[in-house]
Amino acid sequence: GSPAFHVRKYIPEHTCSLDSLVFHRPQATSKLIGHCIKWKYAGASQCYRPNDIVQDMKKRYGMTCTYNKAWRAREVAMTIARGSPEQSYSVLPLYCAMLEMKNPRTVTHIECDASNRFKYFFMALGGSITGFRSSIRPVIAVDGTFMKSKYKGTLFIATCMDGNNQVYPLAFGIGDSENDNAWIWFMTKLHGCIGEVDDLVFISDRNTSIATAIEHSFPGALHGICMYHLGQNMKANCKCPSFLHKLFYKAAKAYRVSLFNEVMSQIT
Repeated sequence: GSPAFHVRKYIPEHTCSLDSLVFHRPQATSKLIGHCIKWKYAGASQCYRPNDIVQDMKKRYGMTCTYNKAWRAREVAMTIARGSPEQSYSVLPLYCAMLEMKNPRTVTHIECDASNRFKYFFMALGGSITGFRSSIRPVIAVDGTFMKSKYKGTLFIATCMDGNNQVYPLAFGIGDSENDNAWIWFMTKLHGCIGEVDDLVFISDRNTSIATAIEHSFPGALHGICMYHLGQNMKANCKCPSFLHKLFYKAAKAYRVSLFNEVMSQIT
């Protein structure tokens, strides 16, 4: 009737059939696995996916880990190594204050909704603003990309090209999605940083919200469509032959009006 037991004899040689072995380990919880792999997420550029965790657990420990458990372990490890998203958002005002203190002329903005919850964010480093005003050609490429964090959202980016044709970051922002209000808010803050620029040109995809925001905040700027996005859309939607696709890029890269008209006549 006692709950305890005593091992009197141990035989290390196993004679059980391999068919009866079970590699599932209920003791290996997602929390335990997360503590084992937390060092994988110490660097900001580390990319360690749930499938990688499943393979490593099988290879290193001989255990079968499901994808769902690997995903939960990944969340535990990232929280240990980088903190929770809630903690990160809570220190965002302090981060902005330190940026402005250590980088003169840096501009940051945090917008909250009626419930005092995070809504929009904007950041432009002082060095980037000064360099754009003094040394960078007045061409700004803007785009947005989906964020895959817990609270989702969209990352807005404004970049340029320097004299060596290298990417020159100008401003970053975060919004709920690529809608008119978010893009107008971002462009308004960008206009507050760089002011009025002569012969300013914006390059983007065919997103209508970007066009609306540029017209609202930079009415005197020229707005062009990125030839890569336009070429990919033409290739996917129009089902044009490959030679027409090449002619399109030749026309887009033409530096003379005569050459452009010559190539366009071949396309039409």
